Amino acid sequence: MADLYILASIPDQGKTTTAILLENKLKSEGKCVACLQQNKGKNDVHRYLFKDCYHYTIPLEATQGKTAFEQWVPQGYDAYVMEITMPYSPFGAVYADLFKNINEIISYEAQDHWKEYVHSYYQQLWKKIRSGIGPKQNLMELWEYTRNRHIQPVITKTPGILEGPCVDSEKHLHHEGKLAVETIQPKMTLPKSNKRVIAVGAFPAEYWDIFPSLHWFRFNYAEFMEELRKKKHDLAVIGACGTDALKLQEPPRDYSVICYQPSVLFELKKKIGTIPFSSTYLELVNLIKSQHPGTPLVPDGETYTGYNNRYWVKQDHDLVDPVWKAGNIVFCDGWVLPQYLIRDGFLEVN
Repeated sequence: MADLYILASIPDQGKTTTAILLENKLKSEGKCVACLQQNKGKNDVHRYLFKDCYHYTIPLEATQGKTAFEQWVPQGYDAYVMEITMPYSPFGAVYADLFKNINEIISYEAQDHWKEYVHSYYQQLWKKIRSGIGPKQNLMELWEYTRNRHIQPVITKTPGILEGPCVDSEKHLHHEGKLAVETIQPKMTLPKSNKRVIAVGAFPAEYWDIFPSLHWFRFNYAEFMEELRKKKHDLAVIGACGTDALKLQEPPRDYSVICYQPSVLFELKKKIGTIPFSSTYLELVNLIKSQHPGTPLVPDGETYTGYNNRYWVKQDHDLVDPVWKAGNIVFCDGWVLPQYLIRDGFLEVN
């Protein structure tokens, strides 16, 4: 059995900062620690990579029960720190629902009016993305659903040290011993390969476990391409970046390549759900937790239509399938984990 710390909140409250600080504290106690994250794509993954954290993505299908979750948690660690973003949305609530004890990250400025602060955040978000929320929708429909468990507040950006768990403005974590803790029994093992691998950009960090010799060029695509031309490696991973403007002059031809940024070689149309969401959030939560991966989650063209694929990953572009192969290159439109690519024959590790 191992300890699991769940850190949940809306964006910009300090979740990732708190997660990395807690990881450092636990490591200083001599524990082997891994960081987990719900599958929300490339967002924040680079921060864990830069800090040399062991990091793993938990896919949406893992929310179908504690046993299913444990199948996606790697063995061999004493403690795990998991970050859940947007716990009051269907794609965050399904993760939070697995646990009885959650630490909610709340900024100092928002602690006295947290519910109103969250409500305002969702209102502004939906105005910004113009997602066409249908008449059935209540902006806080999942508030009680998610909070129906033990919630331990963790106040961040504080001017001093508080009585409960907190992170001060100098980014020091205090009273971590008062954090809520779960216990789990991890079951996942990853294959090991001695292939020579280079990578750039943001990519699922499981590649590092599978290919221990992997060399990461961070976000220096120019240096990565220079190394690629030397033809000294077996596999190249072209990770995601923050812009579709990045282009490769020519596709790599002498390597096996996994590409998480298809726009480097293609002009792709963005996938946009414009028809109002016709279901309710609770109905969507129940669908995710009860159906097989690949089951359509919403009618085509509605909000969240980007998840209607065999892996339940969010596709950014208007493509039929999130994974396809062209010559020596496997393209991933979405945060498709290497475990799926190995299973479906797109990635060889021998």
